[in-house]
Amino acid sequence: MRRLIVGALVFAVGAAGCAATPEAVQTLTDTTAASATTTPTEPPATTVAESPATTDAKPPATTVAESPATTVAKAPVASDASGEAVDESTETDQEMGLAERVVAALEDRSFREFDPGKDAEKRKAVILTFFGGIELWAQYAEGQHALVEWEIRAHSYRVEGHDDGSEVTLQFNDPRGRQILPEGCETCVDTHAVSISVMSVFDPERIAFRVNDPYGVLQSPFPVFNSWTRFGEDEYFD
Repeated sequence: MRRLIVGALVFAVGAAGCAATPEAVQTLTDTTAASATTTPTEPPATTVAESPATTDAKPPATTVAESPATTVAKAPVASDASGEAVDESTETDQEMGLAERVVAALEDRSFREFDPGKDAEKRKAVILTFFGGIELWAQYAEGQHALVEWEIRAHSYRVEGHDDGSEVTLQFNDPRGRQILPEGCETCVDTHAVSISVMSVFDPERIAFRVNDPYGVLQSPFPVFNSWTRFGEDEYFD
């Protein structure tokens, strides 16, 4: 193809009476050859069309729309039957409120009870006091002689039970048991799982107590007062 084009050009130059020089013929030949070479090649237009600009034309709008603000707006807030918001902190406040009210109701009070009675020849006695903590004092006596005497004391106690105070249980915090009679002993009284239950703690006319000893660790005069019993108040054993 190139030879035919060059031959035609030489023939045209000769017919023109040598109007052009050999250098002009060579330049024209090279130009024509270059045109014939580049003409079939298509410009990389598609490459430009497929440039990353197409990707940039789609901004990450969905990522912005799914920001954490949606999570904050849907905070898990529960509600009670009245429709008021309730969360864990509110429940904790309610429990602390019960404990504070029970401690205030029992503070600086003393309760005692005898079995079968105060004037019986052989009698068992229990005193519950709430002076700066909680104390369970127990004694077995015959006539004018006390044969067994011991106590369990703690500087504080936990309160578990109904918020209305209909029934609550007092759990000793770090209890300490001490035997007084028949001989002194700081480690002779087991306190494992011993607790005190109180019925109608906010009602002075109905308040009653129960001594809980599920494992039977308490010594004489127990078992006694392990069912609901009304204790006399503001009386001291002498």
